[in-house]
Amino acid sequence: MKHILFATTLAATLSACTVGTPGMSVGVGVGTGIGRHVGLGTSINIPVGLDRTRTSGNKDGTNVVEEQTVTYFDAQGNARNQPVKGGFHRQLVGRRSNEYIVQDFYSDNNQKRTDPYTLPRSRLMDFRAHPENGALTTYAYNGNVMQQQIFKNGRLVNAKY
Repeated sequence: MKHILFATTLAATLSACTVGTPGMSVGVGVGTGIGRHVGLGTSINIPVGLDRTRTSGNKDGTNVVEEQTVTYFDAQGNARNQPVKGGFHRQLVGRRSNEYIVQDFYSDNNQKRTDPYTLPRSRLMDFRAHPENGALTTYAYNGNVMQQQIFKNGRLVNAKY
Protein backbone atom coordinates (compact mmCIF):
# COMPACT_ATOMS: atom_id res chain seq x y z
CA MET A 1 0.00 0.00 0.00
CA LYS A 2 2.93 2.36 0.76
CA HIS A 3 4.29 1.84 -2.78
CA ILE A 4 0.97 2.71 -4.42
CA LEU A 5 0.48 5.78 -2.23
CA PHE A 6 4.06 6.95 -2.88
CA ALA A 7 3.78 6.40 -6.65
CA THR A 8 0.43 8.20 -6.75
CA THR A 9 1.80 11.15 -4.79
CA LEU A 10 4.98 11.27 -6.90
CA ALA A 11 3.07 11.11 -10.21
CA ALA A 12 0.64 13.82 -9.11
CA THR A 13 3.45 16.03 -7.83
CA LEU A 14 5.62 15.67 -10.95
CA SER A 15 2.81 16.13 -13.43
CA ALA A 16 1.44 19.11 -11.52
CA CYS A 17 4.72 20.88 -12.14
CA THR A 18 4.70 20.58 -15.91
CA VAL A 19 4.27 23.65 -18.06
CA GLY A 20 3.35 23.19 -21.70
CA THR A 21 2.86 25.47 -24.68
CA PRO A 22 -0.61 26.73 -23.82
CA GLY A 23 -0.08 26.93 -20.06
CA MET A 24 -0.06 24.64 -17.06
CA SER A 25 -1.77 21.38 -16.36
CA VAL A 26 -2.48 19.43 -13.21
CA GLY A 27 -2.02 15.69 -13.29
CA VAL A 28 -3.56 12.93 -11.25
CA GLY A 29 -1.66 9.68 -11.33
CA VAL A 30 -1.89 6.10 -10.19
CA GLY A 31 1.11 3.84 -10.01
CA THR A 32 2.46 0.64 -8.63
CA GLY A 33 5.88 -0.49 -7.52
CA ILE A 34 7.82 -3.19 -9.34
CA GLY A 35 10.56 -4.27 -7.02
CA ARG A 36 12.26 -1.75 -4.74
CA HIS A 37 13.49 0.89 -7.19
CA VAL A 38 11.19 0.79 -10.19
CA GLY A 39 7.69 2.17 -10.41
CA LEU A 40 5.13 2.11 -13.15
CA GLY A 41 2.19 4.44 -13.41
CA THR A 42 -0.05 6.59 -15.49
CA SER A 43 -1.53 10.02 -15.13
CA ILE A 44 -4.20 12.23 -16.59
CA ASN A 45 -3.32 15.86 -17.28
CA ILE A 46 -6.03 18.44 -16.82
CA PRO A 47 -5.31 21.84 -18.41
CA VAL A 48 -5.52 24.77 -16.06
CA GLY A 49 -6.24 28.20 -17.53
CA LEU A 50 -3.71 30.74 -16.38
CA ASP A 51 -3.90 34.43 -17.15
CA ARG A 52 -0.21 35.04 -17.69
CA THR A 53 -0.82 38.41 -19.29
CA ARG A 54 -0.31 41.81 -17.83
CA THR A 55 -2.40 44.36 -19.62
CA SER A 56 -2.44 48.11 -19.66
CA GLY A 57 -5.38 49.99 -21.06
CA ASN A 58 -4.98 52.82 -23.57
CA LYS A 59 -7.38 55.67 -24.33
CA ASP A 60 -8.53 54.01 -27.57
CA GLY A 61 -9.64 50.85 -25.75
CA THR A 62 -6.63 48.81 -26.85
CA ASN A 63 -5.10 46.54 -24.24
CA VAL A 64 -1.42 45.78 -24.63
CA VAL A 65 -0.50 42.20 -23.79
CA GLU A 66 3.10 41.27 -23.06
CA GLU A 67 4.58 39.09 -25.82
CA GLN A 68 2.47 35.99 -26.22
CA THR A 69 3.33 33.83 -29.17
CA VAL A 70 0.19 32.89 -31.09
CA THR A 71 1.83 30.43 -33.46
CA TYR A 72 4.98 29.54 -35.38
CA PHE A 73 5.31 29.18 -39.15
CA ASP A 74 7.90 27.44 -41.30
CA ALA A 75 9.57 29.17 -44.28
CA GLN A 76 6.61 28.25 -46.52
CA GLY A 77 4.05 29.73 -44.10
CA ASN A 78 2.72 26.44 -42.69
CA ALA A 79 1.71 26.57 -39.01
CA ARG A 80 4.03 24.64 -36.65
CA ASN A 81 4.03 23.81 -32.93
CA GLN A 82 7.52 25.16 -32.29
CA PRO A 83 10.07 27.53 -33.86
CA VAL A 84 11.54 26.37 -37.17
CA LYS A 85 14.85 27.50 -38.65
CA GLY A 86 14.11 30.02 -41.40
CA GLY A 87 10.57 30.42 -40.08
CA PHE A 88 8.46 33.07 -38.42
CA HIS A 89 6.35 33.56 -35.32
CA ARG A 90 3.28 35.65 -34.63
CA GLN A 91 2.90 37.44 -31.33
CA LEU A 92 -0.28 38.75 -29.76
CA VAL A 93 0.16 42.44 -29.00
CA GLY A 94 -3.37 43.22 -27.84
CA ARG A 95 -7.05 42.86 -28.45
CA ARG A 96 -9.66 45.36 -29.57
CA SER A 97 -13.29 44.13 -29.38
CA ASN A 98 -13.38 40.99 -31.60
CA GLU A 99 -10.05 41.67 -33.36
CA TYR A 100 -6.56 40.69 -32.30
CA ILE A 101 -3.57 42.96 -32.77
CA VAL A 102 -0.64 40.81 -33.87
CA GLN A 103 2.91 41.28 -35.12
CA ASP A 104 5.07 38.82 -37.06
CA PHE A 105 8.78 38.23 -36.44
CA TYR A 106 11.58 36.28 -38.09
CA SER A 107 12.36 33.37 -35.76
CA ASP A 108 16.08 33.22 -36.56
CA ASN A 109 16.96 36.77 -35.50
CA ASN A 110 13.73 37.89 -33.73
CA GLN A 111 13.59 40.96 -36.00
CA LYS A 112 10.15 42.26 -36.89
CA ARG A 113 8.64 41.00 -40.14
CA THR A 114 5.57 43.26 -39.92
CA ASP A 115 4.31 46.24 -38.03
CA PRO A 116 1.38 45.41 -35.74
CA TYR A 117 -1.93 44.78 -37.56
CA THR A 118 -5.38 43.45 -36.71
CA LEU A 119 -6.85 40.04 -37.51
CA PRO A 120 -10.05 38.25 -36.58
CA ARG A 121 -9.61 35.14 -34.44
CA SER A 122 -10.37 32.87 -37.41
CA ARG A 123 -7.29 34.15 -39.30
CA LEU A 124 -4.69 34.07 -36.50
CA MET A 125 -3.16 30.82 -37.78
CA ASP A 126 -3.14 31.92 -41.43
CA PHE A 127 0.34 33.12 -42.40
CA ARG A 128 -0.92 35.03 -45.43
CA ALA A 129 -3.66 36.81 -43.48
CA HIS A 130 -3.98 40.56 -43.80
CA PRO A 131 -6.11 43.15 -42.04
CA GLU A 132 -9.69 43.59 -43.22
CA ASN A 133 -9.22 47.37 -43.09
CA GLY A 134 -5.88 49.07 -42.57
CA ALA A 135 -2.22 48.92 -43.45
CA LEU A 136 0.21 46.03 -43.53
CA THR A 137 3.91 46.87 -43.70
CA THR A 138 6.25 43.93 -44.29
CA TYR A 139 9.99 44.05 -43.64
CA ALA A 140 12.82 42.05 -45.22
CA TYR A 141 15.14 39.94 -43.08
CA ASN A 142 17.67 42.83 -43.00
CA GLY A 143 15.06 45.28 -41.63
CA ASN A 144 14.35 47.21 -44.84
CA VAL A 145 10.73 47.86 -45.81
CA MET A 146 9.74 45.22 -48.37
CA GLN A 147 6.14 46.27 -49.05
CA GLN A 148 3.38 48.49 -47.75
CA GLN A 149 -0.21 47.51 -48.47
CA ILE A 150 -3.53 49.17 -47.67
CA PHE A 151 -6.70 47.06 -47.37
CA LYS A 152 -10.34 48.15 -47.35
CA ASN A 153 -13.18 45.66 -46.86
CA GLY A 154 -10.68 42.83 -47.28
CA ARG A 155 -9.43 44.03 -50.67
CA LEU A 156 -6.04 45.48 -51.55
CA VAL A 157 -6.56 49.13 -52.55
CA ASN A 158 -2.96 50.42 -52.59
CA ALA A 159 0.50 48.85 -52.52
CA LYS A 160 4.11 50.04 -52.60
CA TYR A 161 6.86 47.51 -53.27
